[in-house]
Amino acid sequence: MTGLYDFEYSTMICFDEEGLPLNYDAIYWALNYSIDQFPTTFFDGNYKKIKGDYIEKLPDVLDTCGNRTVANITANITAVLVENATINISIIIENNEEFHYNGYIRAFITEIVSRYKTPFDDPFHFGFLDFAFDESITINPGNIYTDSTIWNGYEHQDAHGDDFGDLKANNIQVALIVYNNSNGYVDDTVITQIPNNPPFKAIDPYPENGAIDVRADVDLSWNCTDPDGDELVYDVYLGTTNPPPLVASNVPETFFDPGLLEFQTPYYWFIVSNDNRGGTNESIIWNFTTKFNYIPDVPAIPYGPTEGDAGEELVYVTTTFDPDGDDLYYWFEWGNGNNSGWVGPFQSNEIANASYIWPEGRNYTIKVKAKDEYGAESIFSRGFSIHINEPKLQIDNISGGLFRVSTDINNIGDGEARNIDWNIKLSTGIVIIGRESFGEIDNILTGEEEHIQSRLIIGIGKTKIILEANVQYGESDTITLDAFLLGCFILIR
Repeated sequence: MTGLYDFEYSTMICFDEEGLPLNYDAIYWALNYSIDQFPTTFFDGNYKKIKGDYIEKLPDVLDTCGNRTVANITANITAVLVENATINISIIIENNEEFHYNGYIRAFITEIVSRYKTPFDDPFHFGFLDFAFDESITINPGNIYTDSTIWNGYEHQDAHGDDFGDLKANNIQVALIVYNNSNGYVDDTVITQIPNNPPFKAIDPYPENGAIDVRADVDLSWNCTDPDGDELVYDVYLGTTNPPPLVASNVPETFFDPGLLEFQTPYYWFIVSNDNRGGTNESIIWNFTTKFNYIPDVPAIPYGPTEGDAGEELVYVTTTFDPDGDDLYYWFEWGNGNNSGWVGPFQSNEIANASYIWPEGRNYTIKVKAKDEYGAESIFSRGFSIHINEPKLQIDNISGGLFRVSTDINNIGDGEARNIDWNIKLSTGIVIIGRESFGEIDNILTGEEEHIQSRLIIGIGKTKIILEANVQYGESDTITLDAFLLGCFILIR
């Protein structure tokens, strides 16, 4: 007849897909039973076996084994994952007979879904990894045998040299088998599976629970571990309501940047920790309040040269204090409608600087304002007055004569003229040679002049002479005159 039986099994995987040794313990086990065909299934030790894949024989074999008389032995096993891939295994075996019991025990550590695959690329189930116990026992009548061991997956490996340090909870079964020494058959079996333990609650929040005056750009952080050593990801809940809303999922680190928060605002937050096996745990709800953002002090009056030349780069400095210690940016107004834009960042009380080139000469007033890294702006400082000197070019003393036109370029302004381009051009008439002459002058100081002349000129008839003296920064000059060419002689009217 058919009944219900306590049925556990382990898959002893001896060789890999290429026929190379995979597990020496499994191979030695197979040699002990003289296996000559794969697969071979052993029942009750070696009481019955099925050679080949004949699933239809299974009910009769189970009935035969289930109806066999066995010793009155009661076994118990517990297994606790104390850390990643490290298992604390304890066994208790009670002899309920009135005579000594001599036996042999094996505890099979297996993966419910094996890391090893069949030739059909499917994973084995309850794939054997290692023995936690493999030893003889003797128990007096009515007595109890106990033992325990710490099995560390990092310290055991297969024939490929790969250890079992990646073994995880929720995929581990340990089966204790008690064999009778008299016949080698099984008197009792018992299994335990190690369930997945959820992560611990997240702790050590930053900001601390109840903190006040928290920076609005604060990064949240926490600590969390998993009793099984699983990798964790986190869901972050944050907001101004209690409970707060979800703002980020599957965060892989124990910190999170929420961006810029509102100032002087209470916030609530908590963390949900998730392992990769469906385990989850939720922290308590923490709270903190962001600080008030004070406006930076009015910057000091800009300081620098009180005088300069048009086209000259001048540097001006200032500083101010931020009550919150925030980084600062500065905006300089140059007095002519132009500005520096926001320059920085600079630390509070650090000297800040900016430079500018004024294209025109006159009196200007420079002023500056500051803003902190969150955008809070001060008012403008008092003004700093400067004068920019400007060169002014004047063309005079123009003369013609034999072959050439000559003139003087004077600087009648109050600033040095730099990089002057000059040009003498005969724009009309018959000009055989020398229609245009040009050159450069490095500089002309205030109140000084530079004499220039054209190259050789030969022509006939009326013409117009255009004289130009140009400077990038300052006032240029242009003069147009009527002239008459008589061969190599230039007559200016």
